[in-house]
Amino acid sequence: MTKSIGVIDLGSNTARLVIYQQDEQGNLTEVDNIKRSLRLSNHLQNNRLDDDGMAITLTCLRQFKELLDARQVQQTIGVATAAVRQAENGVELLERIRAEAGITIQILTGEEEARYGYLAVMDSMNVDEGITIDIGGGSTEVTYFQNRKLKESHSFPFGIVTLTKRFLFSDIPTEAEFTQLRSFLADSFASKPWLKNKQCPVIAIGGTARNLGKIHQRSVHYSMDSLHHYPISKENVTSILEHIRILSLEERRQVPGMSKDRADVVLSGIAAFESLLSYTGSDVLLISNKGLREGVLYESVWGAEPPATGSELHAKTAAQFMNRYHIDTTHAQHVKSLSLSLFNQLGAQRLHAFGQAERELLASASLLHDAGRSINVYESSEHTFYLLSQVLMAGFTHRERLLIAMLSSYKSNKLLLGQISRHADIVSKQDKNLIEKLGTLLLVSRMLDRSMTQSIHAVQLIKTNGSYILRCMGKRTDHLEYSLLDEPLIKFSKAWKIPIAYTAVADSPKT
Repeated sequence: MTKSIGVIDLGSNTARLVIYQQDEQGNLTEVDNIKRSLRLSNHLQNNRLDDDGMAITLTCLRQFKELLDARQVQQTIGVATAAVRQAENGVELLERIRAEAGITIQILTGEEEARYGYLAVMDSMNVDEGITIDIGGGSTEVTYFQNRKLKESHSFPFGIVTLTKRFLFSDIPTEAEFTQLRSFLADSFASKPWLKNKQCPVIAIGGTARNLGKIHQRSVHYSMDSLHHYPISKENVTSILEHIRILSLEERRQVPGMSKDRADVVLSGIAAFESLLSYTGSDVLLISNKGLREGVLYESVWGAEPPATGSELHAKTAAQFMNRYHIDTTHAQHVKSLSLSLFNQLGAQRLHAFGQAERELLASASLLHDAGRSINVYESSEHTFYLLSQVLMAGFTHRERLLIAMLSSYKSNKLLLGQISRHADIVSKQDKNLIEKLGTLLLVSRMLDRSMTQSIHAVQLIKTNGSYILRCMGKRTDHLEYSLLDEPLIKFSKAWKIPIAYTAVADSPKT
């Protein structure tokens, strides 16, 4: 039985409601997402939320309740962060929300907020060591994890709204204002020596991070419409900051990729990313599209322990895709088994020097090759490529997602070259050899279970007199698969540069 879950994040800058559908297997799909810019940090006067801040929040939450009821959401999880946490009348606000909107909101501590950001990253990224930074309107949470285990965390009592209010007074901030901001940020991060010179990726969470990613993607005409796991070099973070900080507010709003309701506070957030990259000795900022809300949700649905390894995360992602796109699990697992068997045997014959990374790409592609059939059978290969390259695959980089999409949808070199050409900024022509070889390997494995009956249960690659025989073991020697195997084997032979034929072997009758 499916279940609807709503997650409300009452932040210091924005309030957001995201609604998810959970299926019988526990897999989650986002079905609605709405954001309101409340700027609660600006309504904190003498450590109390003013009347206007209380009023706009109550109106917003009543509207959220209307959407929750319209969507017939069965479970709502609400959390509030820095502005409500810091307000002396924060509890009073939450009591009024419960009474007037019928929604229960929990105030998170800074440490809880940091941990949920870490959880979201571990459930969506294959990174063994890293630093997370989630800069909101009124607080900034930073964590350090190693071997995918949380080691340190801290919540700083400043965010993009409070930093801007404290340091950046001019429409175009002066050099002196920026110097003071940078000095404050450097001193703040230096107060946590566990951050110093870690030289690992810094993972940026939240709206400012997503905005920075969009700005950079637009500036380089990035070919993939995805922010999660998008890398930006330290030099490019600084370059963007230097470019937009000399613009007026109205000019900043016109920057391609800029969120117009964040343009007035985005400078302080990007400055925080730049400062943390410098102190940690890190050369890359990874954008995370998953954060506090997802961490809260994942803990509620899957528990507090994230996948322990990247391989475990990959398997979880594949299972979610297979369920979402109605992939025949038995068939997919059998194709995977045949593919990996061939991969291992080709390696043993010294016909490739690929390693574990390539093997995992092939395994994922084998499981997901039928995703496009959920749209329709005709041109299913093109649909498969689109789904796997455009829908978020947790745990994979953009390049890995494209390679899996190309392997899963492989039909011909002509189609492959077109895909590589469209994404030449992410994959290269040097990748063609990898995709062609593993793509034809998968093509053969798919054909060996064309009837989806697992009639051919094993294959053996045998070298004889300079050529190769693919010995196929099945129930009979006249299966449908054998009549369709010639063309895939011709493509396989051309890609691997080996002569190859097949022989069908029937299982011995049981006595």
